[in-house]
Amino acid sequence: MTARIITPLVWLLLALAFAVYVWPTRWRYDHLTTDGNIVPVRMDRFSGDADMLVPDEGWVPVEAPGDSTGTATPAAF
Repeated sequence: MTARIITPLVWLLLALAFAVYVWPTRWRYDHLTTDGNIVPVRMDRFSGDADMLVPDEGWVPVEAPGDSTGTATPAAF
């Protein structure tokens, strides 16, 4: 009797873990054009942080334009 309840529950938990941690992946990849150069950018789906790939430095955090503190506030409409 308990196997009839536990087996579907285990499959559900495995499917949920797969959906959260594997698909979609943590990173969403895109590109950014700076000074005429196309630079790969990755965005964290969980935190929203973005990094750009810089040659010889690796993944470097992207800062919001005009915001040096990192605490951007949305514009009021």
